[in-house]
Amino acid sequence: MPETNDVPMVSFIMPVLNEEKTIQKCLDSLFSLEYPGEKIEVVIARGPSKDSTNALLEEYAKNKKNIVLLDNPTGNTSIGRNICIAHASGEMIMNYSGHVIAEKNLLVELAVRLQNLPADVVAVGCSNLSPGKQNFVGEVSGVAFLSFMGGRNFFSQNAVFPEERYTDHLSFSCYRREAVEKVGGFDPVFWCGQDYELDIRLRKAGYKILYTPKTRVYHFKRDSVRSLWRQMYRYGIARANMVKKHPDTLKFFHLLGPGFILVSVLIVLLTLLGVLPLWVIPCLVVAYLLMSLVSTLLVTRKPSVVVSSVLFYVLIHVGYGAGFLRGIVYGKL
Repeated sequence: MPETNDVPMVSFIMPVLNEEKTIQKCLDSLFSLEYPGEKIEVVIARGPSKDSTNALLEEYAKNKKNIVLLDNPTGNTSIGRNICIAHASGEMIMNYSGHVIAEKNLLVELAVRLQNLPADVVAVGCSNLSPGKQNFVGEVSGVAFLSFMGGRNFFSQNAVFPEERYTDHLSFSCYRREAVEKVGGFDPVFWCGQDYELDIRLRKAGYKILYTPKTRVYHFKRDSVRSLWRQMYRYGIARANMVKKHPDTLKFFHLLGPGFILVSVLIVLLTLLGVLPLWVIPCLVVAYLLMSLVSTLLVTRKPSVVVSSVLFYVLIHVGYGAGFLRGIVYGKL
């Protein structure tokens, strides 16, 4: 463990809402880090949870002096993060969530590494993988997001690289607090995806974000089909709003989800009108099925996961695409 005088003070900022299944595991991992305890602060903005999350936090905080409990009645994740920053005392800000557990060397590889980098490097982050034990929906979701059909290496938050490199965004990064405050913190418009939007502004201000493979966090994926659908739908809306605010960030793969929906509807209409032969639809379905199976087989060979993943890809693509289209048409900045 590094010496207390040699490391920066780090404030974990955590907006939480309905996290009763994972919050204790999350906090246990933070207080087990190989890092001086007096240099760690966990600042939590409690949303209007409908489960026992807030009661669990109250109980946990009784034995931990470096937990700061705040209220976020809006439930808005961006507002919660800004509330945390306003009450944080650390020179480094660790962007975090209540459904994530950390490897023990997390702060050594992120905060200490960042402290020793040039000032134009504003953040150091790592990969997020699925933990070993989840329910079946979480397991399949985790595999899907690690595959090319689920966005791996297209969306940088899902990326896993073998070497250090600069990147456009990482979901769980340690930031220089001064730089985050300089660009205005998190934008409350973005209920989700707010960390990506922050990274856009940081990069436009001339800062760099470094990825390291030397540590990682484990992110509990949604544990029901309904919650996964809602997550992807909201991601789609957030991406549409980002495109409206930062048009220069639009990339081809951002359009794959809405394109999947629009092209599917067009093909069905053209087939019904007799413009396309009937065999086109089953051929495309088979092609999608084969791509899905190959994509999953590159990650795992577990039969139940391989078969089920096909439906999850459809849910991910349609959910994200529908959200994106909704955001483009109705979303407001």
